[in-house]
Amino acid sequence: MGSMIYGNTFNSILEDILKLTCIQYVMDIVGPELSEPANTISSFKLAGLLESAIRSFNPQYDDRDILDRLRVKMMAHNTGDRGWDVFPFDYEATVPLNTVFTESVMGRYLRMFNFLWKLRRVEHALIGAWKTMKLNSVASHFFNKLQNAVRLQLVMTSRKCQVLWDDMNHFVMNLQYYIMFEVLEVSWSKFLNEMEVAKDLDDLPAAHEIYLHSIIEKSLLGERSQTLYKTLFVLFDLILRFRSHADRLYEGIHEFQAKMTDSSRDKSKSRLHPNDKTSKPGSWVSEGRKALTQRAIAFLRNIEQDLDAIGKEYSSLLEGFISQLPVQKDIDLKFLLFRLDFTEFYSRMHPKT
Repeated sequence: MGSMIYGNTFNSILEDILKLTCIQYVMDIVGPELSEPANTISSFKLAGLLESAIRSFNPQYDDRDILDRLRVKMMAHNTGDRGWDVFPFDYEATVPLNTVFTESVMGRYLRMFNFLWKLRRVEHALIGAWKTMKLNSVASHFFNKLQNAVRLQLVMTSRKCQVLWDDMNHFVMNLQYYIMFEVLEVSWSKFLNEMEVAKDLDDLPAAHEIYLHSIIEKSLLGERSQTLYKTLFVLFDLILRFRSHADRLYEGIHEFQAKMTDSSRDKSKSRLHPNDKTSKPGSWVSEGRKALTQRAIAFLRNIEQDLDAIGKEYSSLLEGFISQLPVQKDIDLKFLLFRLDFTEFYSRMHPKT
């Protein structure tokens, strides 16, 4: 009976929280608020946004007692931190369960949740970038009418953006798969087996401790993986920087498209009114299109340079991250290495000496 209560409580703490964070809608709801400086964000407002998100999809039908235990808790923050850096969910375990789910235990759950939240954040950023690129690919027929110089620069810049997105998406999706299935799912299955064979309540905290230690170590949150952990979060920051540049690129393309359309309309009007001075050589219509073209090429080249810089830094960090995986003591990290480097692309770049 005790093991069943213990298991159900654990299931509430982890699975119900993860069920919320797996929904992109939560990110869409709280994202704008969390982009603000941490010291300007109200916990009460975040709690209201969370409640709105819950009412919008399936968790609203869960046990009310479970939902009432889920709270917003702002972590301590430093100057320059954003809401994303300090926002976790908290789960309140009351008597008698707080004798098992102590403050120390819940602190480790909070660390794990914070890690999963940041992983979901970069996934959400990449999905947003993909949506932007998808819309622009649909409208790409417009650019076939552009001058060769603009079209060539646009193709080169867009391709670099898409290739870099693909590399980052490969990394995030495989890291997420490793965490969810190789770490959480496998460890949870072992924990269930331990609960089934437990003879008394004393065996359950011991099994729970093994479970917590397992997910912390395999998720690179342990003391032995601090170098990897720091590199991982630098990679996350680079992905978020990439998202901002991708947004700027396609916003610029959209603006250029709109201005070129307006310029074409003005040119058509000048043809209808040949006596209009705007139709003469050197008029503002022809000069305007020429200036637009020059600005577009300069803009695209600047974005390309920014993407090159991010891509070079990202590749260097990723190669360093992957090169450290074989020397880790936890054998399960080899699964992560295999997923990230299944073609041995990085291994061939850094052969063993």
